[in-house]
Amino acid sequence: MTKRKIMFIYNPVSGLLSRYNIPSLVNKYIDHKKFDVSILMSEYAGHTKVIAKEAADKGFDIVVAIGGDGSVNEVVNGIIGTKTQLAVIAMGSGNGFANHLEIPARDVKEAINIINFGKSVPIDVGKTNTPHGYFVSVGGFGFEALAAQRFKEQPLRGFFSYFVAILRQFFWYHNIVKVRVHVDNKVMDRDVFIFSVFNSNQYGYNIGFTNNSSMKDGVLEMIMVKKFKLYRLPWIMFILLMRKPHWSSDVEYFKGFSIKVEKIEGLVAQLDGDPFVWNHDLEMQVEPQAIDVIVKRRLEKF
Repeated sequence: MTKRKIMFIYNPVSGLLSRYNIPSLVNKYIDHKKFDVSILMSEYAGHTKVIAKEAADKGFDIVVAIGGDGSVNEVVNGIIGTKTQLAVIAMGSGNGFANHLEIPARDVKEAINIINFGKSVPIDVGKTNTPHGYFVSVGGFGFEALAAQRFKEQPLRGFFSYFVAILRQFFWYHNIVKVRVHVDNKVMDRDVFIFSVFNSNQYGYNIGFTNNSSMKDGVLEMIMVKKFKLYRLPWIMFILLMRKPHWSSDVEYFKGFSIKVEKIEGLVAQLDGDPFVWNHDLEMQVEPQAIDVIVKRRLEKF
């Protein structure tokens, strides 16, 4: 049997990854009869994308992102448009992409078992007109992007740190964003507090507004949340946990193939949890079945 070439890329500063000896664990659990294994560590922001692209150019069959959604995003942007498949060992903080695909977080053995015995399925991704390229889980702006920026600046990772970032940002951020949004052929003017476009069903930590988001339906889902009073925060959080956007008049929900937000100067946006400033129209569109990812053999709904 011809071995498949597989590249593992790990981000040493992702989540709690510094606690693990990744090369040792990979070599312990991977099926060496099936795979010819290479392992590399990313050394700077954007390096994972460079390594992934080089691996795809060299004909690697699989590139494994070891880290959080940011690491997955970089691998996807490196291998998209090639025949190289994506696999994930979820070691980040929120792990929204992995949670959606039922890849267990911080369980190296089980994640590698999925690689050893799983199947490859095609999934949709979101394509943007920014230098950041594609996103696999969620993109947007407003409160969520600024909270992501604050979380990135905090020294600690994990849910508690994320929750602190949300609370700090809520008390600091009082402005709404006036937007003109194009969803396919529909044009809307809105004042928004949160603007999120989902390919998966969550931001991370199994928190999100929708429960039926699919990575194979050929559409993106968009959530717009109006600015709300502080006393309504528990209700909005409850809606997030229950994934019921229609329960609140503060939340609007749409599906579409293409989304454009007209130019907003100094807009802080985020793609898969990575914040950046954008000063042009923000365009997002779905790229159906753009990449193949390895998942559990029994996984049907994704």
